[in-house]
Amino acid sequence: MRLSVRDYRHPGETLTLIASVWLAITLLLLAEVVMLGLIIVRPFFAPLSLLLGVALFIIFHAGLALGLSRIGPHVRGLRAASRRAGPTGHPDVHEAAEKAAGRIAAPGTPPVYIVPVHELDSFTISWDRPEIFISQGLAESLGPLELRAALAHELAHLKGHHARLLTLVRLPLSAELAPGILLVPFALAWLALRWWASVAELSADRAAAIAAGGAEPVARWLSAVMSDQTGGERLTLHRYFTHAPDEPAWELAREQLHEIDARVGRRVVELARFAASRKFANCLGIIGDLRLPAIEDHPDPSAGGLMAHVTIGMLAGLWLTPITIALTVALGAPQSAAFPPVAVDYVAEEAPPVSDFDPQAAPVPAESAPTDPGSSSGPVSLSGADAIEGMLEMARIHKDRGEYALARRMLEDLLNLDPTVAEAHFLLAWTWIGLGEQANAVQEFTATANLTEPGDEMHEEAVAALKRLGGGG
Repeated sequence: MRLSVRDYRHPGETLTLIASVWLAITLLLLAEVVMLGLIIVRPFFAPLSLLLGVALFIIFHAGLALGLSRIGPHVRGLRAASRRAGPTGHPDVHEAAEKAAGRIAAPGTPPVYIVPVHELDSFTISWDRPEIFISQGLAESLGPLELRAALAHELAHLKGHHARLLTLVRLPLSAELAPGILLVPFALAWLALRWWASVAELSADRAAAIAAGGAEPVARWLSAVMSDQTGGERLTLHRYFTHAPDEPAWELAREQLHEIDARVGRRVVELARFAASRKFANCLGIIGDLRLPAIEDHPDPSAGGLMAHVTIGMLAGLWLTPITIALTVALGAPQSAAFPPVAVDYVAEEAPPVSDFDPQAAPVPAESAPTDPGSSSGPVSLSGADAIEGMLEMARIHKDRGEYALARRMLEDLLNLDPTVAEAHFLLAWTWIGLGEQANAVQEFTATANLTEPGDEMHEEAVAALKRLGGGG
């Protein structure tokens, strides 16, 4: 007997998916109807209404196309900047992934990549192929059981078919694959789907507990990730699993956990309730091939009170449906001739020159052509040109977000591998400007000027910066 997804799936996952997708479609259709209404019906001053509708229509659909088109290059950049775990490279991660896949009966083990960053994080991407990415900081800070739980959680997202939908909707937002205003369609979809996503996380947590043989390794992994994100201390979760859910000590621990982080608190409480149920014991029995009663004979501990929450979610989409229908019908109404269209000429204004050292003002070099992911079947090496491009791209993303400390660490690691990369010196100089370290910035601008030829755009930018900083002639 093999463990299937329905054995550990949260009872609310399917219903919340239906409600969330319904709400997402309604929100997107409502946005389309409003934009077309501004263009066709023109409810107020005609030129302004027409121009506003056209502008919103272009922004909405351009953002949708741009966000989707950049997923592939972003994934390839991540892949190039990472190391693939295997029997010889990061064998502990490879072994944990193999054990996790065997415990939850995953259909094979997808590639697992180690991203060279210090944050504690792991995620799954399902685009051209399913892949798991885990940060080097997380791989080094977790024990064997916690690492197995983290990887089993990601494998469960793949086995439960969560990863493709999350990649389509959440990745463009989290990776900022387009300017903020262009990500509006993804934000609307995520606004509706995040409820289902939170329930999908609970299903994946259950699979992680089954793979680790208990709930405590999962709780320790969640505690480590939460502590890294909030800067707090790791939680003491032992009393959650040494007291029954109806005892005062367990309730006190639950209140304290919710005060620290409500999202992690809900996940740990749900996981503790599942681990104390007969259903969890039966899942472990399936793995051990023991003769235990069928799982369907024991109700899921999270099934109680579920329909009330699902009903609320369905109503959230229901009240928007009549509005969408009414606006759609209004598009067919006769147009008013009171305000005929007026042609308006626009003259593009020149952008003002940069007069101070704004870290965001660093010019972005032209992107190189994306590499073919099928051109190499072996593990990715950090010493290749693709790896350097990937690390430069990640450093540029950190710098653009204002995460100068992370960008500095990434660029310094890159320069330790190859100190002749002029673009790395150039980006590091602007990063030092963002950190308020002008002396270090002068050194990096000088290195950039020495590594590039006169007439090169990067060379001229570096020389101009040195003149303004008083570090060059």
